[in-house]
Amino acid sequence: MNHFHECGSCFDWTLGQRIAARGCDPNDFACVHIGNQVTTPCPDHPDPADCPDILISYFARFDEYSIAVRDGGTSAVAIRYCPWCGVKLPESKRSRWFDELTALGYTDFYGDDIPAQFWTDAWYKNAK
Repeated sequence: MNHFHECGSCFDWTLGQRIAARGCDPNDFACVHIGNQVTTPCPDHPDPADCPDILISYFARFDEYSIAVRDGGTSAVAIRYCPWCGVKLPESKRSRWFDELTALGYTDFYGDDIPAQFWTDAWYKNAK
């Protein structure tokens, strides 16, 4: 166990195995630390935002990671680097989301007529 706790490579490998066991690909994340955080399930809280033990949230629509502000609301602080290893996370696509919808003529960004792909990561992953 001493080796496990002292060897970053073995620890990271273990995190990768946990992510894979949850049905996700560790390579889909900037690092295994972020991947472990956003794939950790909570049996007591179906919505990860309600779980006090889940530290990092991922918003696929904006490709954005954040740390929740536990004040009873839904506030969060966007992060640009992994708090554990310092790896740079993807640039948020939040501004681009609003820009693309504006270019399509939308002014009510939370209206029901927003195309379905804009509520997921499909709008930027499938962009031409």
